[in-house]
Amino acid sequence: MLQNFEIIEKKNLTQDVFEITFEWEYELKMKPWQFITFLLDKIGGRAYSILKVEWKKLILIIKKRELENWWRWGSKYICEREIWEKLKWVGPAGHFLLQNNNENKLFIWTGTWFVPLYNMILTELENNNSNKIFFTFWVREKEDVFYINELEKIKKNYSNFDFEIYISRVKDLHLFELKYPNTKILSWYTTNHLTKKNIENTGEFYICWAPMMIESTIEKLKNFWFKEKENIFFEKY
Repeated sequence: MLQNFEIIEKKNLTQDVFEITFEWEYELKMKPWQFITFLLDKIGGRAYSILKVEWKKLILIIKKRELENWWRWGSKYICEREIWEKLKWVGPAGHFLLQNNNENKLFIWTGTWFVPLYNMILTELENNNSNKIFFTFWVREKEDVFYINELEKIKKNYSNFDFEIYISRVKDLHLFELKYPNTKILSWYTTNHLTKKNIENTGEFYICWAPMMIESTIEKLKNFWFKEKENIFFEKY
C-alpha cells in the first residue's frame, strides 16, 4: 500500500544515527520483524526496519551514511529531511520471523541492525511469556552506543530480560561503566558471549548483522550443536 509519511520528530542518538518519527495517513498493522520501503526521487527504493509503531506514528532508527557507495544515498537523504517534510513509502514487508513459543532467546546485534531485534524483544516481553530474553550487541566506539537508557528501563520492568554491550575500541572502559552502573559493558566482540556456559539454556538465536559476520556466528553456534532454521534465525543486510 502506497502512503505518505510526514516527519514529526527527529533527534540524534549519536553523531550519525537518527531516531525519526513519522506520522502516516492510514493505520496499518505491522509485524515486529518487518520493514518499509521509501520511494525516493532520483534514488529509488530504500528499505528500513521498523523500530516501533504507535497507532499512526512509526519510529525508525537510521544511520546517515556518506556517499562513497550509491546504495547509501537513501539514508543521507532521509536523515537530512526537515520536520513536516513528506516521503512516500510502501509496505510493510519482511519474513524474518519471531517464533511463537516459550524458548529462551538470545538476540545478537551490531550497529543499526539493532532495530528489528528491539521490536521483536518488546513484542516477546509484552506477550507475558516467562522465557528468558537476552540481548547482546557490539559497537566500535563508546560514542556509537545508543538506547542504553531505554534498554535499562525494559530490564527494570521485565525480570526475564537482560542485556550486555561489547565495545571493541575503548581505552577508558571503566569510566563508561561508571556512567551506566546497571549495565554490563565488556571489551571486544559480541560473539565472545557465545560460550557453552552462557548459551547452554538458550533455545533460539536471532541475528541481524552483515552477511560475513552472520555466517561466522552460525558456524560457531553449530559447534554447540544448534541447527540453522531450527534454532538459528537471521537477517542479512
